[in-house]
Amino acid sequence: MLLAASPAFAQAKEITVQIWGSTWENGLMAISQQFEAETGIKVNAVTQSSSGEGLVKLQVERDNPSVDVWFATNTIASEAAQDQKLFVKIPQDKLSNRDQLIKGAMSEDWVGIYYYPMGIVYDADAIDVPPTSWEGLWKPEYKGKIIAPAMSIYSGSLLTVANIINGGTSENFDPGFEALKRLNENVSLYYTSDSQARQSIVQGEGTILIGQSSHMKAVAGEGLNMKMIAPRPAPMYFDVMMMTNGSHQEEAAKFIDFIISKTAQEEMLARVNMAPVNRNVSLPPELAAALPAEGDGIVMDGAVVLKNISEWSVRFDEIATR
Repeated sequence: MLLAASPAFAQAKEITVQIWGSTWENGLMAISQQFEAETGIKVNAVTQSSSGEGLVKLQVERDNPSVDVWFATNTIASEAAQDQKLFVKIPQDKLSNRDQLIKGAMSEDWVGIYYYPMGIVYDADAIDVPPTSWEGLWKPEYKGKIIAPAMSIYSGSLLTVANIINGGTSENFDPGFEALKRLNENVSLYYTSDSQARQSIVQGEGTILIGQSSHMKAVAGEGLNMKMIAPRPAPMYFDVMMMTNGSHQEEAAKFIDFIISKTAQEEMLARVNMAPVNRNVSLPPELAAALPAEGDGIVMDGAVVLKNISEWSVRFDEIATR
């Protein structure tokens, strides 16, 4: 006689998320543990160094995804969504917290987890005259003091800023590259991951970090007096969640809904200092001060980034290795 399986021996529900290692360690792991405690759905993590590298990993498994929820920047996610075999639309009717989201935090293909500008983070105790604009970073007194993002991270944001302030267009990035050649003398290191960025400024490899608000909070935790400005034009990003065409879509939707809840968003804010996508969460004064003034933010065109990133990387490497 066959006996029905008892709940204790029933197959456990679980999902796998693919996420940046620093984001997982600093915030999402603890929040995911809360989700597991409330729902019984276990969350496993696979790490990626960047959205672009993470997408390549997922594409290898297109026919049978092992990852259920992918974390990416909105620029990469918007283009990746064209792969309708790998990704599915967000089941918005299953997100009970969707009406609490700020404008722009959800599309058919992704849901934001937080947003942030790229700006200038600096050690206020180590700089006599802090920068007040992007243009100021080219001043000779900052020679060897700047830690900047490589082309492989943040979708070429530094190039975009350099191009805009030097008269370039979306069809012509030559002015931006010429500006980066001049800036190179002031750069001590180009980072390729958030953890490297934080470690570098803590170790004194520079006093100015071109980065975002989570860098400010993490480095301040090491005892440095960190400040941040996000001058015009400030590239604005959402880090987002996408669902793959995997076998745990119901559980994945529950996870996404949990992450955008007020409770989880407050926890995320406290841990990583990113601006919450849930409008019911209040901003602390130091984060509010780091966000760009109204109208000073820009949203990069994901299609332009993906079309040009390979060529940009080659040209950038020629500058960075001089």
